Amino acid sequence: MLSRFIRTLYLLWKVYMAMREILFILSVILIFCCSTGTAFGINSTDNKSFQSGDYLDSEVSNVNFDYYHEFWGLNSYGNTVITRYGKLPVLETVEQKKSWNSTLEELSNKIKGTIASKYMYPHGQVVTCGANAKGYFVILFKYGNVDKSLMNEIYSLIDNSAKEMGIQDIPVEFGYGTYFKADVPLSPDVKDLSESKIYFIEEYMKQRHEPIYKGGDIANYGTIPLFKDENEYNVWANKLDLVYKRVGEKIDAYMDKGQLRSFGLELTRLQVGIPENISSEEKMTISKEIYPIIDGEARKLNVTDVPVAFQSVGNYTDVIANSNGNLTTNSNGNLTTNSNGNLTTNSNGNLTTNSNGNKSSDKKVTPGFGLLGNFICLYGGWKFRKK
Repeated sequence: MLSRFIRTLYLLWKVYMAMREILFILSVILIFCCSTGTAFGINSTDNKSFQSGDYLDSEVSNVNFDYYHEFWGLNSYGNTVITRYGKLPVLETVEQKKSWNSTLEELSNKIKGTIASKYMYPHGQVVTCGANAKGYFVILFKYGNVDKSLMNEIYSLIDNSAKEMGIQDIPVEFGYGTYFKADVPLSPDVKDLSESKIYFIEEYMKQRHEPIYKGGDIANYGTIPLFKDENEYNVWANKLDLVYKRVGEKIDAYMDKGQLRSFGLELTRLQVGIPENISSEEKMTISKEIYPIIDGEARKLNVTDVPVAFQSVGNYTDVIANSNGNLTTNSNGNLTTNSNGNLTTNSNGNLTTNSNGNKSSDKKVTPGFGLLGNFICLYGGWKFRKK
């Protein structure tokens, strides 16, 4: 009996040791997969992977619009990564990054004719060609049925052109862009477009256009969601407006102390303006203090990871709010409102209104003011620190 008991203990010990060995091997495999990004079938550089709508680079917030820049096509304000192909080069210095970006722009011009005539709106689903700060060549689609075969086809075109320039395994990122309120509305039915309209769109899409909105130079928090259609975008805009209104009183306290200068909505995100004349450390401290306040109130409205950009601002392009809540300016007078709250201008007349409060058609909008008008008229309003 004793010998049988000892034999049983021995067998149990062997099973235990075997299980430990198996667990050790599995842990090594799991650690390896996670460190290389191949766990659960996800590989950010594998051109066979296709994770629709997923972020493959969580370290970068799509709230930072400066992370991407367009070579031609429409500017997007909130990208969602689909997948990535190729291999990034080693880019360690500023000079290397500038040189690589110039190479990518040269490549974009090389393929522009083919992409524009075959794959770009209104002939296809591509809407933007550009690059990101990490070094990827970027192709953005409007949301729709973008399948793997289409991306493979476009990648082959880009890769072949890159090889002619001596570049192997060109790194390309495919994603969806956000294009609501764009200069060229993306019609779902291009068959209804006239020839003149198609020609205008073709020429417009082959040009670079200066982006209206910039990334937060201090910090960018949260995530802009993927919008499948304009209805989803409108729902999101309404949610942001509710968050904006809910946080208002708490933001006022920081404005009264001079720690903030502006707070408002920017198309797909919230934006907080911090005085530019304070130290970088203080700016970061303020942003880290303010974001949890906004995020906490947003979560009460079931909005998680609310997107907020923190930017350095002067006197809001010399625009502030007077005690009546109407726009006015500093002593240089670039923009103001009359007693009725209608827009008027300085003696140089960059922007004005007629007696009915409509903008005069014979005046040019000063850069920055048209943008401010969009904020106020379209997206619910802005708070500015009062004098």
